[in-house]
This record gives sequence, C-alpha cells and structure tokens, in this order.
Amino acid sequence: METRIKHKNIPFFIPHSGCGHSCVFCNQVKITGHHLCESDVKEEVARLDALVESSLETLDGAKAEIGFFGGSFTGIENERRVALLKAAYRYVKTGKVLGIRLSTRPDYISTEILDELEIYGVTAVELGIQSTDNKVLEASARGHRAEVCFEAARLITERGMEFVGQMMVGLPQSDLEKELKTAEDIVSMGALSARIYPTVVFEGTELYRMTVGGTYTPLSLEDAVERSAKCLSVFENAGVRILRIGLHSSDNLKQAPFGANHPAIGEAVYSRAVLYNIEEQLSELKDLGFDNKVLKIYTSFDGVSATAGHNC
Repeated sequence: METRIKHKNIPFFIPHSGCGHSCVFCNQVKITGHHLCESDVKEEVARLDALVESSLETLDGAKAEIGFFGGSFTGIENERRVALLKAAYRYVKTGKVLGIRLSTRPDYISTEILDELEIYGVTAVELGIQSTDNKVLEASARGHRAEVCFEAARLITERGMEFVGQMMVGLPQSDLEKELKTAEDIVSMGALSARIYPTVVFEGTELYRMTVGGTYTPLSLEDAVERSAKCLSVFENAGVRILRIGLHSSDNLKQAPFGANHPAIGEAVYSRAVLYNIEEQLSELKDLGFDNKVLKIYTSFDGVSATAGHNC
C-alpha cells in the first residue's frame, strides 16, 4: 500500500504588517511608515528560528513549508522582508523544509519582487483576490482593479510557483453570481489551491459603520454557507484543492458582532456542497422510475461527516 506523505505549514504570523490600504472589512491596525529597528528585526528572526526548530520536532515525518501569513508580506520594508526570507531559506537549503509560502495583495506583486522570492526559495504565493468584480473591489476599497489580480497570478504561475487564490463571500455590492465568477476566474488564473472566506464584520471597521448605518447587510449564516458551498463546487470540479473555508477561530472572531462567524462554518459548507451534489445526481435519476425506493449513499471514510451533515 502506498504511504501518503503528509504536508503541513509552519506558520509565522506578521499581523498588521505590509499593507497601506484600508479595506472596509479589515480591522488591522496600520503601521505604515513604521520601520523596525535592527534589534527588532534580529529578535523577529530569532522568534522565527525558535518556531521552526520546535515545529520540526513535532512534524512526525510530514513534509512542511514555512508560511508567512497575517499580512501582505511583499509589502513590508525591504530589510525586514529579506532578513526573514534569508532565515527561512536556511531550512530550505538544508532540506529540513520543502519551501516557503506567503500571503500578499495582488498589487504587491511585480517582476522585481518575484526575482527576490525566487532567490530565497519561495514555492507558493497566496493572493488576496477577494473578488474579480470591479464594483465589488471599489465598494470594498481594495485600491486596485480586477486586471491587477489576473496579471499578478500570471507572473506567479510563469515562475513555476504555486498560486493560491483567496476569495471572500458577501462583500459589499457582491452576490452569488459575482462570487461564482470570481471562483471561475481564480481557476482560470491557474490556481492549484484556494481559500474561501465568508465576510465577517468586526468592530472598528468601515464595514461595521456601514452595517450600523444600514448601507450594508451582512450575510446570514445560512446565506454564507449556501454561497460558499456553490463556490466550493466550482473549485472542486476544476480540481483546485481547498486549503480552508472561514477564518481561524479566535477570541476576536467570537466577538465579531455581525457576519458568518460560526466556528465550524467550514464543515457546514462542505456538508452543504455534498447535499447539492446528491440533489443534482438524484435529479438526473428522477425519470428512471426510482420513486419510493431506498437510497443508499456511499462515501469515503473521510467524507462520512460531511455526508451526514453538520448542524449549525
């Protein structure tokens, strides 16, 4: 029997870093113009080394990548970015990790940036696409148009790096049709993996003020599950691997006053996608005389929970 090699990330978070934009849904405190001093950078590199060393002891044979998440990595100051990349690359060169992945904005990708990432062993770039509809991007104050997303993805895939597309469901001016188009666009860009994030409204954001003021209506949990499930089906039908649905559970998420912030929303979305698949197959059989028959549904061991359904 073939042994499947497990894959894990060693995530190093750089929250609130690298982005000078103020998207309506974002509650990150901006530190644009603040540069870490040399001692701060050294301390951050030391924390990265400590994290990787401790993580390597617990991987249990799994292959891993070091992941820079939580901010727009390619937007942080050059000295800090290069220092972190150099530190991570030491583990790539010695074969202790497979490579490096990072998350960033589409408008923070350029030929020069990719030259640098290539030097230091970056294997995957996750882009916060969010939407490919220009009206949605404008209403969300993303600061760029959809064509920037397509160009950034093209530059990444041409380098042979894995492109991961992140999208959001329930943004201002968005609807199911636009979200399905975004999922299809991410597939067409050459994504090998994707993440789906139903919109959550945090206090202190412009989206919160829009919600309280009545100019934005947050998605209900039911709507978020339905729309995310339909986008999930687009990715799965195209062979695009889903890395995550919904934000990571945290105290901050629990305190969000509006939006789809259920801690098990990912499981609910997978279950709904299975239901849609079953209903579609049944509709194809309805003319074959199977009324009043017992239906047996077969699934893999890993799919039992999603097939049984999740009760939110």
